[in-house]
Amino acid sequence: MNDTKWNELFAVFYQNECDGNIPLVRWRTKDLETGFISDWDGTWTHFGCEPRSWKNIGCLQIELTEQNREFVLQELRRIHVPGTISDGIATIYGYRQDVDYF
Repeated sequence: MNDTKWNELFAVFYQNECDGNIPLVRWRTKDLETGFISDWDGTWTHFGCEPRSWKNIGCLQIELTEQNREFVLQELRRIHVPGTISDGIATIYGYRQDVDYF
């Protein structure tokens, strides 16, 4: 996935983080080079909305809950990113091309 798509993805959740009508959206990433998986986090403000390079993200996982599922999947479909859903987790891939798109 290119930087533009990553920026768009992070920006939508960043912009909605302080909206009291949007439920908590927790996420974590897996580093492409080291394989390190971050802890679950509900704060998107680490990233802001400025453009940056996302080349080391192998995948981004978003925890789907009863409260946030509809919102998250709607945004993933709108942005049209490659990913899967398994065990209540949406996984968005940076480099895999053998998966469907939301």
